[in-house]
Amino acid sequence: MRKVIVLTALVLLPVLSGPANADLMAIWDFGLDKEGYTEDPDAWNVVDEPELSISGRDYDTNGKDGLAYFDAAGRWHNAGQAGAWDNATADSQWVMTINTTGWQDMTIRWDYRSENTPDDLGPSSFDFNYRVGIGGYWTEILNNQSMIRDYNWHPFSYNLSAVSAIENQPFVQFRVNDLNRDESGGNFRFDNLELTGVPEPCSIALLGIGVLMALTRKRRLV
Repeated sequence: MRKVIVLTALVLLPVLSGPANADLMAIWDFGLDKEGYTEDPDAWNVVDEPELSISGRDYDTNGKDGLAYFDAAGRWHNAGQAGAWDNATADSQWVMTINTTGWQDMTIRWDYRSENTPDDLGPSSFDFNYRVGIGGYWTEILNNQSMIRDYNWHPFSYNLSAVSAIENQPFVQFRVNDLNRDESGGNFRFDNLELTGVPEPCSIALLGIGVLMALTRKRRLV
């Protein structure tokens, strides 16, 4: 009996303390070259494979040159391709669909580059929204969030831990739209789209209890 109690403590100790850092939920790097351009995630660690949809006039179906990057899991991604529009317009947008069951305290990030040619100015701001459930209403997180327009790559990240509505949900969507631009409409690209989060304690606890039950059963069978 004493051995079982000790075993229980050893199994549940990491459960009660919880993970110290956020883990990678999904990342998109858009492939290594034009021939291999893809909107499928490069890696994901959620219940269902997440999806990314990019739309709008002048969307570049082969992407444009991207940015090299180390992801949250420490993996290196070559520059490869990036999602892009030849001329960003009012209808340019991307939408991520993901199952967040078992996850909380999320952070989203990406890199962007906006054209700064006098006759071809890229967007200088964007809106960021989310919705929960198929057919749910979009809720605004950021309105006219400013961007740097100088032909260089810049990182953007946003801590979503205060948005509890998106946690532990089977259907969540994030959307970037309303890419504000001048009449000329220059090109715009984004890369290394990444969502990280912290596994919910109850999810880890269930795993720990499952391991404990398996070990206890094995002990009884011996």
